Amino acid sequence: MAGHEEDAYVALIAAPDLTIRALLDQGFAVVTNALKASAAPPGIKAKTDQEHMRRLRQEGYQVDVSPAYDEQGQPHPTLSAMWRKKR
Repeated sequence: MAGHEEDAYVALIAAPDLTIRALLDQGFAVVTNALKASAAPPGIKAKTDQEHMRRLRQEGYQVDVSPAYDEQGQPHPTLSAMWRKKR
């Protein structure tokens, strides 16, 4: 997503979700949506939320996870939204 589209998406998902608003207030930025480890299909190579968390922490970020939403603001139960903030 490019700047304005990402801002609009974050505003859409933050409106009904207190967790996301709190993350934004703390200075976190959304990175990506990732498959929950429990939802990864066997035999498919896809980075899970746990793998993203490990990589971001190794890069020096504080990491948090929230529920993921699609572009219409509907919950996406098999995904987690990954958030990062420099330590």
